[in-house]
Amino acid sequence: MAVNAAKLALKQGKTALFICDMQEKFAKVIYEFDKIVTNSSKLIQACNILNVPVLVTEQNPKALGKTIPQFNITEAKGPFSKTQFSMYTPEVSKELASLCNNGPPESIILVGIECHVCVENTAIDLRKNGYEVHTVADCCSSRTQEDRLLALERMKEMGCHIATSENVIFKLLGDAKHKDFKQVQQLVREPTLATGLVPLSKI
Repeated sequence: MAVNAAKLALKQGKTALFICDMQEKFAKVIYEFDKIVTNSSKLIQACNILNVPVLVTEQNPKALGKTIPQFNITEAKGPFSKTQFSMYTPEVSKELASLCNNGPPESIILVGIECHVCVENTAIDLRKNGYEVHTVADCCSSRTQEDRLLALERMKEMGCHIATSENVIFKLLGDAKHKDFKQVQQLVREPTLATGLVPLSKI
């Protein structure tokens, strides 16, 4: 079934970035964690430049630690502590109501871990509540590649747009004449790190 092209758009002032549970204790167990961090950091920097609001959650931070220090989340909403697997807690839902220019966003860019648990459950709740969800595949992972890839397939089936970090950045820019283009361009000069989404033999 064809996707409505209008729903693929990402508009400044109508888009927010959700960072799901990128916490210290996950560093040694998540598949391609370091590459996910590098790709996500680039996306976060671009969102900061483009004034895209950022919201952060932490799953049971007493046990799993705080958000990794590599991320610049000084201007972000949160981190919001949670125990449920979805980021869509009552606290986050309330924050969403005024997250973009004192109104709710239309689209959510979703990154984080684990892809088949908290990211997927967040996507389910966001879709149920009418949001367009852009899951950034090269910024999401799980402990196993199998769980990660199957989760991305399920999210696609539920109507999420499966994207890459660079794809999202250029959608937000929209035009090489954008006033912040040169600043963002510096971030994307180096190619995004491959995280095993596509076998190299097929490229």
